[in-house]
Amino acid sequence: MKKSFLYIAAGLMLAACSPKNEVNIEVANNLDFDRNGELVSVELNSPKLGKLVDAEGNEVAYQAIGNAIAFQANVGANATSAYKMLVDEPASEVEPLTTAFFLGNRRKDDFCWENDKAAYRMYGPALANENPSNGVDLWLKHNPTLTADAMYKQEEGGKPYHIDWGLGIDSYKVGHAVGCGGVALVYNEQAWVGGPYAEWEILQEGPLQTIFQLRYDSILVGETILKETITITVNAGAQVNKAEVKFEGEDIEGLKIGGGIFLHDEMSNLKVGENYIAYAEPATSDKGIYGIHAQNNIDATTLDFGRNYVAVIVPEMAEAQQYGITELAQKPYKVGETFTYYFGGGWSKRDFATDDEWFEATAKTAKSISNPLLVTVK
Repeated sequence: MKKSFLYIAAGLMLAACSPKNEVNIEVANNLDFDRNGELVSVELNSPKLGKLVDAEGNEVAYQAIGNAIAFQANVGANATSAYKMLVDEPASEVEPLTTAFFLGNRRKDDFCWENDKAAYRMYGPALANENPSNGVDLWLKHNPTLTADAMYKQEEGGKPYHIDWGLGIDSYKVGHAVGCGGVALVYNEQAWVGGPYAEWEILQEGPLQTIFQLRYDSILVGETILKETITITVNAGAQVNKAEVKFEGEDIEGLKIGGGIFLHDEMSNLKVGENYIAYAEPATSDKGIYGIHAQNNIDATTLDFGRNYVAVIVPEMAEAQQYGITELAQKPYKVGETFTYYFGGGWSKRDFATDDEWFEATAKTAKSISNPLLVTVK
């Protein structure tokens, strides 16, 4: 099984000097800002697992992944936090904060995933006649609990997910575009967006980390058809997903690749950093929600939908460039290479009250990806 981590630091195996019934773990942050809820992974030199606690003795939830555990660390600026695995004490059940699932006949082959921050979906073959893309849809949610499946069930019960019934809302338009962080190839100064995926596979599913893969069999670039495989890692507490993308087929000269943002009609509030692009707009890019509200005797013009936020982080970004109303964080690309980037979204009604808060958070996330937390076992 393939394992992939989103800015997760691998633990170093050191000589055990703790009592046999406990394992001590230290997590160090070399940046000048606090990093809270960030998922880290560590291999343990222990015959069994038990209860994980922080320095104050509070239990910390974790997910076992092979010979490692993954847990959300809280580490202050330029500081170190201590954790301890008490192997003789049982761990409590972990609340699930990540998931991925295939909708099939329930909703035209949607593939959906979420963590405690936001939910997303990509489109499958049952939607082929509606000209969907390989872009990403963003669902805004009020609470950290998993809600996407419940929103689908509300839809099936006559309550459309384009209306906020208390769980969240799909008010983001994707169309035949990259949406919230989809990938595109650039050839002859044109961004080429693909169609629906052909196959899906969940590689790993757990309460704190889920990994899945989508495969596309006919991505048109100029007159060439390529195959695409995208592997997405979803971590609890992370505002962005990790994407590893590989295109296969005939080589194309002068190709570029990028993670993108569909700017819709609001193109002004875009922030470009050294290795990221971030965007803010009214959370009503899908204007069709007004009609859906009217069908349910709701005047959507009187409602406050807040603002939705999107970010794309490309650690090796060469430049940001706009193609029509799509912005790409891009770099040169050769067919057969793996392109790694990060994407995600947020909502002003959740964690980010202002656009500037979103832009600042994106800059810190980009810096954190380049400077992973350092984990040691003692």
